Amino acid sequence: MVDQSDHEERELRLNQGEISALKKAIMYLKFSCEDTESLLYAGSPFINSALTKLLDVDDLGAQAREFYKKHHEPNELFALSKIEKLEKETGKPIDTVTKQEAFKECIFPFPTSEK
Repeated sequence: MVDQSDHEERELRLNQGEISALKKAIMYLKFSCEDTESLLYAGSPFINSALTKLLDVDDLGAQAREFYKKHHEPNELFALSKIEKLEKETGKPIDTVTKQEAFKECIFPFPTSEK
């Protein structure tokens, strides 16, 4: 049984510098960090939710939302290679459906081109 207090909404005030720093840290985790253990966080619904909220309050606003609507092939290739690297490290294949879902979550906020 999940305690609802663990998921209650709380207010947090951040300045633009803190918002930018958190966005950069999340983007590093998703698209630059080569450690396969980072996949746990790169595809996390909680990280993606926080990123969405950061993008919503970012000074770049509509400009950022427009940027993230476009496919970004280098990020897609990076995410796929990290997922494949994890398979090799663990020696366990990941089923296609799980791999596609992990890929989709890892490249968020960019859309997938369904590789």
